[in-house]
Amino acid sequence: MFSLQNVTKAYVGREGTQVRALDSVTMEVLANRITCVVGPTGSGKTTILRILAGLEVPDSGTVHMHGASARGAAGKIGYLSQRHTLFPWMRVKENIGIPLELNRTPPAERAQQVRALCDLLGLSEAEDRYPYEISGGMQQRAALGRLLASKAPCWLMDEPFNALDELTRHRMQELLIGLVQDRGLSILFVTHSIDEAVFLADRIIVLSAGPGRVVETFDVVMPHRRERLSTEYGRVIERVRRRIESILQEGTGQEQFLSGKMTSDSI
Repeated sequence: MFSLQNVTKAYVGREGTQVRALDSVTMEVLANRITCVVGPTGSGKTTILRILAGLEVPDSGTVHMHGASARGAAGKIGYLSQRHTLFPWMRVKENIGIPLELNRTPPAERAQQVRALCDLLGLSEAEDRYPYEISGGMQQRAALGRLLASKAPCWLMDEPFNALDELTRHRMQELLIGLVQDRGLSILFVTHSIDEAVFLADRIIVLSAGPGRVVETFDVVMPHRRERLSTEYGRVIERVRRRIESILQEGTGQEQFLSGKMTSDSI
């Protein structure tokens, strides 16, 4: 879906010094799959999302979508941050219907599509409520509904389930996998959780400590839906945890970063 080639990005710090967030990042995001990016704080994960969303411009390197320049991809990309960003003065159904209204969908058709999305996401009883009147999980489902209403084929997600309790987070993860399978979505998902990455991802990309650089990419061949209590899942998550921790521990990640060494594998 997306490819980045030698993308570099730096910012000017408070004291006027240059702070490099990304250095020569090269990566590929799978189409119709979930690609997870993991890495320590400051590794440039959010910067990658912002560049893909068109909110930031790289200092150097190229960004492509389906092999062509990603510029002009407006309407094809949806973005969901850690906070749901629902408008507090609008009801759930109004928030979900914003993309349809912007696309000038007739009111009757818009109401029908919003109702169908609320049914799909388990929000039928909450569609007339305001965001502050519903739980965090329902707020994130409403945000997902807005993304679905936009009909964007690619979603960029920045730790969207981080603030949820464990049970709700697991339910949201399962919902997301179902949406990918049913709608053919392509998702780039940033997370700090190795468990979340293994449960969701078809591909996991590991970034070094800042400045961020890809130090390993591996594909998870275990089919969905994955059972967390299974022996196979335990084996895979332990292997991933050991590999990621060995890369990101002090000295190892920096050594690979300096040498430019990257590996690719399947697990």
